[in-house]
Amino acid sequence: MQPVAVAWCPFVSLAAEHKKENIVVATVIINELNGAGASKTNKTSGTIRFKNADNSTVDLNDPMVVPASGQDYSIEKWLRMEITGGTFTQISNLRAYSDGSNNFGTGVKLWYAVDGVFSTPVQPSEAQDPPQHDAVAMTDLFSATQGAPIDLDGINAGPFTGPGDIGDFLVMVLEVEPTASQGVLPTETLTLAYDEI
Repeated sequence: MQPVAVAWCPFVSLAAEHKKENIVVATVIINELNGAGASKTNKTSGTIRFKNADNSTVDLNDPMVVPASGQDYSIEKWLRMEITGGTFTQISNLRAYSDGSNNFGTGVKLWYAVDGVFSTPVQPSEAQDPPQHDAVAMTDLFSATQGAPIDLDGINAGPFTGPGDIGDFLVMVLEVEPTASQGVLPTETLTLAYDEI
């Protein structure tokens, strides 16, 4: 694929929120997982960057390009919540959502899938539009809102009562089409949420 414009690097900020039903507090973080060994990087209230490399570094290396035709897909980004401590009874109702508005601009799309088991992040086949994860078409992330969130404990179901990884994996891919603008795009926010008692 030949780039026809300067490459750019989109970022997504992560936010964690929870609903407490008592005065107990669990410590829950959001991890990005990379490599065959699922190396974890804490991204709670942090930033992930979509690019053409499988790492969690937020930099301008390995940028995506605006293609002359077709589309350029990023390497998959895998996220999962983890309980690291605190005093609580249980965590349940894991979910994720966007604000429902794609502010990346024309020619840029963000897709997601949910998986119960980790696999090494890959770049989806550019012969398929929308991209596929495990031979299933991915879904527009901006269709997931606070009122209609992504279910992140439908496969690895809770409630969760102790430390460790919890719920399902959120797998995301960024798509860049020939109509996309050059340069670094604005940041979008993705919220991962849960209920706690």
